[in-house]
Amino acid sequence: MEYNTTRSKLTLREYGRNFHKIIDHLKTFKEKEKRNELSKTLIEMMKITHPDLRDQSEVDAKLWDDLYIMSKYDLDIDSPFPKPTKKAIEAKPTRLPYPKNIIKYKHYGKTIEILIEKASKLKDDQEKESAVVQIGKIMKSFFGMWNKESIDNSVIIEHIKELSDNKLTIDLNKVQELNLFHKVTKERGSNSYPRKNIRPKRPFRKRKM
Repeated sequence: MEYNTTRSKLTLREYGRNFHKIIDHLKTFKEKEKRNELSKTLIEMMKITHPDLRDQSEVDAKLWDDLYIMSKYDLDIDSPFPKPTKKAIEAKPTRLPYPKNIIKYKHYGKTIEILIEKASKLKDDQEKESAVVQIGKIMKSFFGMWNKESIDNSVIIEHIKELSDNKLTIDLNKVQELNLFHKVTKERGSNSYPRKNIRPKRPFRKRKM
């Protein structure tokens, strides 16, 4: 009787031990033509036992690769696909560099900083002011999403000045009088928020006696 503790470690556990034993036996055949013939039969068996692989793209290439891997890259056969190398299969993927951009105010996000940078490059003063108004609206809306309390317009103007290196600003009194930084989004429950599926009231009709 064999115990799992005494058995060799499986290379690809999803195929089970029997497939590994068949491949080990396949390597004992001296005739290459025989090995080629049995390898094709084994690939078809792998397809039958794993029907879920049929939904994957390039399934045949994957199965031939798995056959080589289970043979520990020591199977001399004529494959319709290039033989994979152990170095390529076991190579660790290149680690992606973590973004090093430091966001000054996280509740505004990186997009606001990009918008302010582009607005700072505008030459026309009127276009700059229009850009500041739109950016101020978005900043006020974003702040309301992260915090329950509202933010003062003067704070938004100071943040715009800071993020633009004093290249962008707007008169606070003008913002207050014209309410230029009103929120872009409307909160649910408010009278201005559009309600859906509200049926009109039907007129009352007296029942005939």
